[in-house]
Amino acid sequence: MESLSGLLPIVIIIAAFYFLFIRPSQARKRMQSQMQTSLVPGVRVMTTSGIFGTISSVEGEVIHVEIAPNVVIQMLPAAVGRVIVPESAEASNGDAQEEGI
Repeated sequence: MESLSGLLPIVIIIAAFYFLFIRPSQARKRMQSQMQTSLVPGVRVMTTSGIFGTISSVEGEVIHVEIAPNVVIQMLPAAVGRVIVPESAEASNGDAQEEGI
């Protein structure tokens, strides 16, 4: 019984480590992967460095992003930080948040 009570804190620490670090990291990776598979021409994106643009084409592991008229850069999908959803689409989905909160 004493060995079991000595083992209990270690088990609790391992469980806490899993729920605080490993599980959220896996969820972030899964969301990032889903976002990268949704990258198609015409989608507005923001890169991890803060550059806004529209995807003009997808060629294998490389995407072409138009950041200004007739200015296209090549980048990897991993460099896309997020997909920009138009405000009208957010309002129609009911996802818009109240400002000032």
